[in-house]
This record gives sequence, structure tokens and C-alpha cells, in this order.
Amino acid sequence: METQTIDNLSKEVMLLKKEFAKMKEFMEEDLEFAKRTEEAWQEIDEGKCTCINSEDFLKEIKKW
Repeated sequence: METQTIDNLSKEVMLLKKEFAKMKEFMEEDLEFAKRTEEAWQEIDEGKCTCINSEDFLKEIKKW
């Protein structure tokens, strides 16, 4: 078993904190995406969306 110094452990803890901060940011983004997706599906289920055929859709996005 390798002996760890307090300095080495401190460095490892700092690295872990940075990694956890990155993970937290990604999780927050994922949760926001999931929330928006769920809201969109609810709108679709409630009939609040417009349906168009593929030709009209392509015409519409060409205007963008």
C-alpha cells in the first residue's frame, strides 16, 4: 500500500472538487434539457402544436 502525504491528498481533493464542479454543470444542463423536453411533450399531448407536411416544413426553414 502506497503512503500518501497530506500534500498529495490535498492536491487530489482539489482535482476531485474541480471534476465534481464540471459534472454538476453538465447535470444542471441535462436537467434543464429534460425539463424543456417534458414541457414540449406536454404541449404536444395537449394539442398545442402545429402539424405541417415535410414539403411545407422545408419551405418554412428556407425562410430562416
